[in-house]
Amino acid sequence: AEMEKIKKELPSGMETGIGYDSTVYITGAISEVLKTLAETLLIVVLVIFLFLGSFRAVLVPVLAIPLSILGAVFIMQVAGFSINLLTLLAIVLCVGLVVDDAIVMVENVERHLAAGLSPFDAAIKGARELVGPVISMTVTLAAVYLPIALQGGLTGSLFREFALTLAGAVIVSGVVALTISPAMSAYL
Repeated sequence: AEMEKIKKELPSGMETGIGYDSTVYITGAISEVLKTLAETLLIVVLVIFLFLGSFRAVLVPVLAIPLSILGAVFIMQVAGFSINLLTLLAIVLCVGLVVDDAIVMVENVERHLAAGLSPFDAAIKGARELVGPVISMTVTLAAVYLPIALQGGLTGSLFREFALTLAGAVIVSGVVALTISPAMSAYL
């Protein structure tokens, strides 16, 4: 609509046109990242099912993934980050990292269930046993990515959002693993 107005006001013989449209590349790249995210989720579900062998056991890690991604998006909003290719890449990469805590928690709760504890008691005991390891795994993973955000120069400015989004997702996954995963294990 604006282009038509400008065309009318141009001198005769002059034409307007779009020299370069970056939205085509960006739209294609974002749809490719979203497709990769869907494929990653599917592969993670299949691998977890193959190793845990039970569909109920798969539900806890699979539900931990969107919760952690929502937490990462919330952290992005609070920090003022936009959804761009680097933050979307961080979200794709975090899928593999965030299921670790939930898988460890589910395995521990299942071990206690096999020992004869009630689901609620198995969840409480399993969560208590893993507080230290889950916190240390979470802090270690977050500590690996945070220095990238603290770098100066072009590298720091390019990868700050990527590193903080990834670290935020890992921290949220640790919280989910210590709170929601045991609760879901008790009822599932």
